[in-house]
Formats: sequence, structure tokens, C-alpha cells
Amino acid sequence: MNTNYIGEHLLPGQLGHFSAVLAFVASMVATVSYFMSVQSKEELLKDSWKKLARWAFIIQALAVFTTFGSLYYALYNHYFEYKYVWRNSSRDLPVSYLLSSFWADQEGSFLLWSIWHSVLGLILLRVGKKWEAPVMTVLSFAQVCLGSMLIGIYILGYRVGSNPFLLLRQAEENLGLPWVSNANYLDFITDGNGLNLSLQNYWMVIHPPVLFLGFASTIIPFAYAFAGLWTREYKEWIKPALPWSLFSAMVLGTGIMMGAAWAYESLTFGGYWAWDPVENASLVPWLTLVAGIHTLLAFKSSGHALKSTFFFFLITFILILYSTFLTRSGVLGDTSVHSFTDLGMSGQLLLYMVVFVVPGFAMLIARRKEIPSVVKEESTYSREFWLFIGSLVLMIGAIQITFTTSIPVWNKIINGLGIKKLLNLQQDIAPPSDGVFHYNKIQIWIAIVLGLLTAVVQYLKYKDTPKGFFTKKIAIPTILSLVITGLIGIFGNINYDLYGAGFLVAIYIMLFCSVYAIVGNASYIFIGQKGKLRAAGASIAHVGFGMVLLGILISASKREVISIDRMKMLDGGFFGKESKENPRENLMLPKNFPVQMGDYHVTYAGDSLAAGDAKTYYLVRYERRDPENGNILEKFTLHPDAFLSNRGQQQLTPNPDSRHYLTKDIFTYITAVPIKDEASDTAQYSSHEVAPGDSVFFANGYMILEGIQPQPNNRNYQAEPNDLAVGAQLKVYTKNNEQYNLLPVYCLRDSTREISVADTVAPLSLYVRFSKILPKEKKILLQVKESDTFKDYIVMKAFIFPFINVLWIGILIMIVGFVMSIVYRVKANKAKTIKS
Repeated sequence: MNTNYIGEHLLPGQLGHFSAVLAFVASMVATVSYFMSVQSKEELLKDSWKKLARWAFIIQALAVFTTFGSLYYALYNHYFEYKYVWRNSSRDLPVSYLLSSFWADQEGSFLLWSIWHSVLGLILLRVGKKWEAPVMTVLSFAQVCLGSMLIGIYILGYRVGSNPFLLLRQAEENLGLPWVSNANYLDFITDGNGLNLSLQNYWMVIHPPVLFLGFASTIIPFAYAFAGLWTREYKEWIKPALPWSLFSAMVLGTGIMMGAAWAYESLTFGGYWAWDPVENASLVPWLTLVAGIHTLLAFKSSGHALKSTFFFFLITFILILYSTFLTRSGVLGDTSVHSFTDLGMSGQLLLYMVVFVVPGFAMLIARRKEIPSVVKEESTYSREFWLFIGSLVLMIGAIQITFTTSIPVWNKIINGLGIKKLLNLQQDIAPPSDGVFHYNKIQIWIAIVLGLLTAVVQYLKYKDTPKGFFTKKIAIPTILSLVITGLIGIFGNINYDLYGAGFLVAIYIMLFCSVYAIVGNASYIFIGQKGKLRAAGASIAHVGFGMVLLGILISASKREVISIDRMKMLDGGFFGKESKENPRENLMLPKNFPVQMGDYHVTYAGDSLAAGDAKTYYLVRYERRDPENGNILEKFTLHPDAFLSNRGQQQLTPNPDSRHYLTKDIFTYITAVPIKDEASDTAQYSSHEVAPGDSVFFANGYMILEGIQPQPNNRNYQAEPNDLAVGAQLKVYTKNNEQYNLLPVYCLRDSTREISVADTVAPLSLYVRFSKILPKEKKILLQVKESDTFKDYIVMKAFIFPFINVLWIGILIMIVGFVMSIVYRVKANKAKTIKS
């Protein structure tokens, strides 16, 4: 085997791999040292172990940062000798997208996760105080598990992790490049494989870091809960854990909704949420985390629900690990549009989950009788009772989503254990045929209950509430919400009937509950908080939550497809049997041919391919005219883009474009473009001598010559001073009762040269020439052709999303509320510490 390879840059890979191994070893030292610090009885020994653990964690953090720097350096300099660099980047990628290529694959995403753990751990070194050792034991052990994903070494014949610095020539499969064993193999590599087109978007630069910070931060509430069980200090961990849990819920929720915004602007879900398994896998831990925050608040004020708080904080991080297994084991490959393929680490991912599940829940079960609880039952008129009910409702929603998302896992278990054969089952469990409705018909009732509780619960007092007090406080918000809901119902024209009258009733109930959540919480700031905004973070976050519910409800139930194919041009299997596209909801736009679409006339005006950009940008012009006088009321141009891959089957990767208004968005994306082949047009012109009133038949209909027009206005004809030109006025009638006007031109230029300018009915691929005037016969000669290679068109889909901004504004208000709550709780904790 050749050992002298020309042009390789080995130093970044060697440094990066060494740093990855160092981080793995240092995190093990930190874990053991922090563990011994917790277990030691003598203060001197405890401090000695803690000091060693701190240095070990700092070293591992520096090693993780060095690993990141080494990989990014290789990406930035296009060192394609590295498999990771070759597979996920190319020379034409902008610098910003090099970050996207960093976390585009599994190794990079694990490294990003480890970076955030390191950052959070360094913060905990400063603020952890008495909880530093037990909490950092858990965090350091998580770093051991993540570090094992990146070392890519063999232990007892088993490969542990995947090395992101593996060279192309070292890859077992060689990625289909047999010449990488040559000494000069780098001469054959002019560019990398490139970044997935759907990831080349600014949201992909900012969404994954925020989402992974959310993932990483969930370990801190888990670690505090674990530490409380471990040290048997069952109540003391609550106070420092609350700000961290609020931070985690805020960041994870922000990351999820940034993903929704990415889907809305860059993918073709037809919106911001499609109940895709990967979306679900990130949403479920957020639901259980929010449930844990509310039971924690109930315990702080009443002593109830401490066991539930332990459970919710433990299960949240476990669900993060489960979602990691789902998205990175390849099990969702057939059900999700954006899950990773299997890197052969499924066993490691399962082990990672098990080593956190078993100790945490084993201690919770074993020590359940030691956990303090209030013997007295909560009053049904107490805030803590309904906080607990709300948390259970969140858990029910999480269970329904998890069960359906896990159908591929259930099938693997059933097949693996032989249950399918034992029960003589003929088929695997099938996912729901209408996935969106399957989730919505359950989750809408979850949202109804949550909206109602969000509006009402804060008006209750802890432990017990006088009935008259509650009624008096809640009356005005309730009446106001009913009035607003009634006005929206009367003037909003919400008549979503796709799933029947029962679902429409649920929509109207949810409408009231969403409005109630907004009005109830806004009113509570003045009624309950007396206008003190410093302590109103929860109410502001709840106002945002109500707006999110309202935005989802209105934008989904009032979403209108305006690209209706009224001419039925796409019938007959245009999209193929496997496509989920409804041909009646897609519109063909021939180039430079205005087509009526809702209130607009839409024209495909051309396309452009920017230098260094693999995407084609399509110019789609919208015009809205006054129906009475034809004056243009509005016009704008959208630029949806698409990439047509020629690898194997023709595959379109589109990105939408939207026109944003205060009260709506017009959302447009490409669903089909003609395949660019070089086949010649075999259709021939046929000649017809016609007089005014005569008809000419063709395959899809007929045309009538209505007359001869002097000074014709044909967009393809450019008049010159000495021209003598006339046009043939033709009325075209199709079998589907559509009508078109044609005006082919015959021109005598400079009294000698004959020019024929054709006109076209692009949707019919119909071309007509005015070839000659026949004065003796008082007729003209027309030439007619129906092309069989018509290729100058696009097919697009367009929606109107009404009041989508209510959703986005609601998310921002939720974030503001979370930040205010975090600041308030941190200050309150400091004040209590100073007093004590």
C-alpha cells in the first residue's frame, strides 16, 4: 500500500483527532473526580477532588473547542482529503454556509452539542456553588458519552464513534472513489460533494446552534433533579434549578420555532409545521419540560407535586436522547424528510440513553417514599391543583405524539422479538394515511384545555381560593373574550369544513380559548400584578402562548390555495403516482403568458442562474387589477428558486418565496419544471387558406379568423418605420371551453422582404404563423403547429396564509416573557441568599 500521498494536509486532522480523544479522556477524569467529591465525607478530600475535576473539565472544554477549530479550519480551506469536508462542502459555498456544512452531518452535530455542554459547564463552575459537584458529575458524564461519538477508535473490535477527521483513503467504502489509493489522488479531486441544497439557507446557519443549545441545556434541570435524589436533598435543588429550567424551555422553544420559520421560508411543507417525525421529536421534550416547570412552581408555593417535578425533569432529557436515537439511527428514514442516515452508532445511542434512564428512574422509584409530600389533598379551587392538571394534559399530548412518531420503532421491536410471527401479523403497523389530521384531531383538544387553563389558573390562589374572589376577578376578561371571539366568528368567515362539522366546532372552541388566554393574561398584569411588569414575566409569556395558538389556528384554518388549475392542464398523472401533490392545486405558467390566479394575474417572466449558485431563480410577476377599469392596483415579483439534480432520477429541490403583508402572506414555490433535454421538435406546420369567418381545427379545439387588423400589437413584433404590417385576429376555443386570442403578424418590410411573426397559446403548445396574403382568393395563408416538445414553463403552488404574523409576534412575546421570568427568579434567589 502506498504510504506517500502527495498534497495532504494532515496536521489539522491529527490535531483535531488528538483533541477529540483528549476531551473524551479528560471528561472521564472530570466525571470520576466530581463523583468522588460528592461521595467523600472529609471536606479537605472533597475540595481536593473538586479542584482536580475543575481542571479536568476545563481541559476537556479547551479540547472540544480545539476539535471544533480544527474541523472548521479544514472546511474553510477546502481540504477535500477529509471525508467529512468532501462530503459536506464545496469551493463555491459562501463562508456563512461553511458553518452549515459543519453541522450538516452527524459528527458535526454531536460536536456542536458537546461545545454547548462545555460552555454551560464552564458557567456552572462559577455559579454552581454547593450543587457544583453533583450537577457537574452528570454533565461531565454526558460529555463522556458525546465524546465517545467522535473518537472513532476500535475497542475490543468494536468501533466507538465516528472520526470526523477520517481521510477519504481511509474510509472503508472509499465513497465510490477507487483512485483514492493513488499517491496523487488529490489531483483527481477538484471539488467537494457540496452541501444539501435544502441546507443552503441562512436559517440553517442560525437554527441548529440555537436548537442544540436547547438540547444541551435540558441536562441541567435533569442534573439538578438527579443531584437532589442522589444527595437526598429533595427540596433544596428547586431554587437553583428554576432559572435554568426557564432558560432551557426558552431556548429549546426558540430553536423549535426557528425550525418552523426555516420550514416556512425554505422547505415545501406548504407551511411552518407538518408533524414530521423530526419536528415531533424536538417538540415532545419541550412539552414535558414546560410541564415540569409548572409542577415545580406548584411545589414551591404549596409543597405539592415534587415527585411529578422529578419525573418531568428526568423524562425531558431522556426524551432528548430518544429523539437523538430516532433522528440518527436511520429508523425514520422512510417517514421523515430530514432525518440522518445510520452511521453504525445505533448501539451507542441506545447505550447513551440507557445509562441515564436506569440510574435516574431507579433512584426515583427506590426513594419515592423519602420524597416530601403533602398528605392533605389539594383543593380544586387551588392554583397548584390546576397547574398539575395542565402538566398532565401536556404529558398526554407528548404521549400521543411520541407513540405515533415511534411507529417505525414499534415495527422493529415487533419484528426483532418475533411477535409479528407469533401473532401471525401480515403487515407492519402502518403510519396514519393523513398524518396531519391524525395529530390535529387530538392536539386541538390539548390546545383547547391548555388555552383555557392558561387564561384562568393564575386568577386562583395557592392552597385555596374564595369562590366570590375568583368570579369577580375573571368576569371581565371572560366577557371581553366572548365578545372578541364572536366578532372574529362573524366577520372572520372561518368555515374550515375539510374534516366535517365536528372539527369546525373544535376550531371555534379553540378560537375562544386562544383569545381567552391572551385577554386573561393581559388583564392579570393589571388585576393580579397591579401593573408591576417586573413580576409579570409569566403572564407575558402566556400572552405570547395564546397568540401562538391563535396564529396557528387562523393561519391553518383560513389557509387558502390560490393556484387552482381551472384549465385542468395537469390532470392525467402529471406528477406521477408516488407524488403527494394534488394536481388541481398546482398551476402551469407558460413563459410570458399571464394566468388568472385568485385576485391576481401571474406571469412567469423568466429565470436566472447566478454565478457560483446551483439554484435557478424564477421570476414570477403578480398583478392585481381593478375589475371595473382594469387599472393596476398592485404589482410585485417573487423569486422562488429550485435546483434540479441530475443524479439518477430528476429530483427537484425547491425553495419558496413569500410576499409579506401585515395581515397575510402570499407563499409561492415551484413544484415542477421541464426536463432540459436536447430532443428536437418533430412537429410540423400545416397550411390553411382561410377567409374571415372560417375555422381551423387542431387536436385540442378550433380557431376562427375574425378579421384582419392593421397596425397589429403583437409583443413579439417590433415595428420599423417602413413596415406594412397586418395581423390575423383569431379566436381560439378549446375542448375544455377555454378561450384565447391570437394575433400572428404578416409584414412587408422595405417593400421587398416578407416577415412572418408567430403568436402562441403556450398552455396548448399551439403556434400560428400568418404566412401570406392571397388577394385573388380574398384569403390568407395560416400555418399551424402543435408542438410536442413544449418546455418553456414552470408549475407552481401558491397559498395565502392569513394573519401568520400573529404566530411570529406571539413567539417573540413568549421569549420576552421567559427572559423576564429568568431575570426575576435570578434576582429573587440572590436576594434570598444575601438575607440568609
